[in-house]
Amino acid sequence: MRQALIIFARLPRPGEVKTRLGKEVGMAEASEIYREFAQHVILIGDQLAATGTRIYLFYDAVAKEQDIRAWIRHLFVFAPQSGESLGERMQRAFDKAFMEGAGRCVIIGTDLPELEASAVINAFDRLDSHDVVIGPSTDGGYYLLGMNRPTKEIFEGIKWSTDSVYRESIKRLDSLSLLYSVLPELADIDTMEDYENYLSRQRNA
Repeated sequence: MRQALIIFARLPRPGEVKTRLGKEVGMAEASEIYREFAQHVILIGDQLAATGTRIYLFYDAVAKEQDIRAWIRHLFVFAPQSGESLGERMQRAFDKAFMEGAGRCVIIGTDLPELEASAVINAFDRLDSHDVVIGPSTDGGYYLLGMNRPTKEIFEGIKWSTDSVYRESIKRLDSLSLLYSVLPELADIDTMEDYENYLSRQRNA
């Protein structure tokens, strides 16, 4: 069964990424932090690609594909994000991957320096026995979502960019009677507090 990994990414330009963190450390420094985190996730994409997984890189629609390709020199499928809300953009990304032959599909973002390739592989494996797999993040959202068939209803009725996204999504999955599996919680790095806690964990490790 062919599988696809979708990565949502933005160009690491000052003032356009990690703006909440940038208010504390400066926008230039925040963009470099974002670049480092994104490249970690891109390496995960490389690891999955080596196993036969098709990798999609969906970039922010305001960016130019040539700029994205100049930064990410990998043999991924590049496509612009489309849609008004995050949910709509994710739904359309899933639809494209499934339409192009994926039998199961997982999406991740680029704010996840502590995500490991093994966790993504585990997510794909869980889709053998579940309809959906979801990874909650410490900010109330989720860092990973996977499914084995297109199910647009998952993205309906969610208040995006709030701390209730994960909770509302679980209620939605329950209402749809979908069998889902929950991954261990991970931290998104969006604020100075997030970043300091991340650095502290790295030092302790």
